[in-house]
Amino acid sequence: MTYPSISNPVHQSLQTVFDPQLNSRARRFLRSAKADSTLNAYEADTRIFVYWCQLQQLDPLQTTHHDIMNFLADQADGILADWVWLDKREGKGELRNGEPRKPATLVRRLAGIRYAFKQKGIHPMPTEHAEIKEMMRGIVRLGDNRKRKTGALTLQPLTQVLDEIDTSNLAGLRDHTLLLLMFSGALRRSEAARIEVSDLDFVGQGIRLRLKPSKHQLHETEIALIPGRHHCPVSALRRWLQKSRINEGPLFRRMNRWGQLMPDPLGPQGINLMIKRRTGQVIDSLYVSGHSLRRGFITSAVTAGKPMNKIIEVTRHKDMRTLQEYFDDAHKFSDHALDGLL
Repeated sequence: MTYPSISNPVHQSLQTVFDPQLNSRARRFLRSAKADSTLNAYEADTRIFVYWCQLQQLDPLQTTHHDIMNFLADQADGILADWVWLDKREGKGELRNGEPRKPATLVRRLAGIRYAFKQKGIHPMPTEHAEIKEMMRGIVRLGDNRKRKTGALTLQPLTQVLDEIDTSNLAGLRDHTLLLLMFSGALRRSEAARIEVSDLDFVGQGIRLRLKPSKHQLHETEIALIPGRHHCPVSALRRWLQKSRINEGPLFRRMNRWGQLMPDPLGPQGINLMIKRRTGQVIDSLYVSGHSLRRGFITSAVTAGKPMNKIIEVTRHKDMRTLQEYFDDAHKFSDHALDGLL
């Protein structure tokens, strides 16, 4: 079911989030307090809330906690939960019914609304009402809250996927290079989406890859990529740059239906869908996501006996406990306490 398209909503003020009285420099510093990916998610969540309010003939700046509870209930059931752009330049889009939203998505929706209210100086904030917190507990309890663990795209299945990709066309070459780079650098999809040509420094031993600051890494970091014997990320990147003729700007870009490169980058969601599509064409027994290549590198390195400090040079982990889980899992059957007892 779709609803009439809406453009330029009356209460656009909530979507702008930051006070218009702030100058551009103040807004820039305020915006830098949170990662771009977080603010983009908040903006999308707030947009859905604003348009939902307009369809309910509500002022989003004057909503009560009951209104927010009704909004969350609709989202949990998939009612008016999908936003579709009809004309992004004109700001025209519509809300549609879709799949029920997971509790984690609802928590983020609520956080986005709360953040917008906070920036607007709304007090008391209806998002903090005790009934909303109680309702969220109910949504979590009724929903399937079991976490499905992302599968690790380790060396063997990754090799199968890479070998099946036709690299004679730009789409195949792009995906082949991107998959190989994400594995070799243990990259998150958000990191891969932001890589530009200027971030690559080809040196004698391989490539120095600069990674921009993110919510995971507050400062710019650099990792080394070395040549591989069977699948080489260094050679793959050289070939991609040569064939694509990309000299500056985003390294990995979207493509239109005719296989032509677009100027804008392939975003995190596009990368996620590409990984699922390419993997699904070869392996249907593995649950993959944008994190599968990072997990795959760590699992492969641990299994191969690489020391933790060298793995961290690539993964940039700050919490050793997270990485220790991989070591524990890899050695679960080694020197087992039951060995020799039966």
